[in-house]
Amino acid sequence: MVVTDLHNFATPLIRYELRDYAEVGPRCPCGRGLPTLSRILGRHRNMVVLPDGRRYWPLVGLGRFHEVAPILQYQMVQKDLDEVEMRIVLAGAGELSTGQAQQLTEMVRGALGHPFRISLRYFLGELPDSRGGKFEEFISEIAS
Repeated sequence: MVVTDLHNFATPLIRYELRDYAEVGPRCPCGRGLPTLSRILGRHRNMVVLPDGRRYWPLVGLGRFHEVAPILQYQMVQKDLDEVEMRIVLAGAGELSTGQAQQLTEMVRGALGHPFRISLRYFLGELPDSRGGKFEEFISEIAS
């Protein structure tokens, strides 16, 4: 789906590529003849994919990570059906201690609901935005 805000006179005309899926419906019965949507299917990208094929939106939050370490930003990338890379920006330089890394890994596994192999990758500054200019906390590299 691509959406354009036609009634906002305060900002320029911008087209937003949502990357959601929807089904086109019949023409509007109001007489203008514009197309409608019969239903919105939602996003099929960046969902956790389990080895048995189930998919769901990950519910992992930064709030609990602060209990473990001073994590400023994180991003998870599902590399395959058994591995998730966790990208981390810490307050200050350095890495997590072995105990902190283990605690964080268990927290992530619990939130994702599967015993994924979790690899930690450290970044300085800020994690990059996606190609669409948006930051995503979870990215799936599993083909849909």
